[in-house]
Amino acid sequence: MKKLILFSYTLLAFLNSLKSQDIYDSVYFKNRWRTFMTHLPSGYSPDSKYPLVLCFHGGQNGATQSQLGWRAIAYMSKLNQKSDSAKFILVYPEGTVINNIRTWNAGACCPPAMNYNIDDVGFTNNMLDSLFEKYSIDTTRVYAAGSSNGAMLCFRLACELSNRIAAIATISATQAFFPCNPLRKMPIINIHSKVDDAVPYNGGVGVGPSGVNFISQDSTMKIWKYINQCVINDTIVNGRDTNYTHIRIHNGICNTEFHQFATSDGGHSWPGGNPNNNPVSYQINATDLLWSFFQHYRLDCGADYFFDGNGNWNDLSNWQDSMLPPANLTGKSRIFINPKNGQSILNSTQTINAGSELIIKTGRNLWVPGRIDIQ
Repeated sequence: MKKLILFSYTLLAFLNSLKSQDIYDSVYFKNRWRTFMTHLPSGYSPDSKYPLVLCFHGGQNGATQSQLGWRAIAYMSKLNQKSDSAKFILVYPEGTVINNIRTWNAGACCPPAMNYNIDDVGFTNNMLDSLFEKYSIDTTRVYAAGSSNGAMLCFRLACELSNRIAAIATISATQAFFPCNPLRKMPIINIHSKVDDAVPYNGGVGVGPSGVNFISQDSTMKIWKYINQCVINDTIVNGRDTNYTHIRIHNGICNTEFHQFATSDGGHSWPGGNPNNNPVSYQINATDLLWSFFQHYRLDCGADYFFDGNGNWNDLSNWQDSMLPPANLTGKSRIFINPKNGQSILNSTQTINAGSELIIKTGRNLWVPGRIDIQ
């Protein structure tokens, strides 16, 4: 009987370990308890190192300390499901509630957190210290994503916390922190609707309560093209046969790239997600796009490139996220060759410098009529 009870407890513990876990937590920072929800993916084990994604909600009217907060962005983004399938730790920080309004201080937006000069960058830094102590996190793979005011904070984190954040994803937002002088260059995926009336695509004051005169999406791209010192602009999808465009700005320092997806439908919402009070575009899926983009980057300036198509090496469509590796691979970057039908064809010259890697999946082939130089 004792053996049966012991077996039952062991089985229960094993089954519980397969479930995802949600832990509502807090840190005391600058005389305030700052709160956040941590989602541990199904099968989480302290014996493995996990990437970490921080996801920041947008501004919220009519909020109390117990209402809205992390729940709104979790519902919109469906990131919990992606966390469980892709196996990353997910954290939803919560902004400060002042006069029943919950916002982030992203610089030029948004009140009241902006007016009270709430230190949300310091809170994020302090929260990361706490998370690193409690969970098994790969500290080189920490990413920040957000919507609206939360995404504006991500831009600020890119400027002021680039030593801890490997890449950011911004949805329905624009740059609101100036001047921006990051310690390291920042890879960014930026997703917006051309008919967003809260943060207008072409800039200006939106219909929301912030009253902020936002800069345009084009200006935001130019700011980060200059910061990252990117030299090439490619239009991957031109929107003629689809309801979105995809612009890739690349060949920057530290392998940085800036990708913009702009839908012609939707609104101030999370593309591919659950609806809020605004129309949602289903031309793209922001959650899938941001996680795919994040997988390319680490803090060490290394970038990962994934050949998952078939045939021509130089065909952008054969590379995950249309990210063709530079002909001169440097740093700790890696190229993964995993063609669908077993073959990748390199007709040009690819240089692999010391510290970089070319990895061919077992059973797949790389045919080289061109040349590979190992330095």
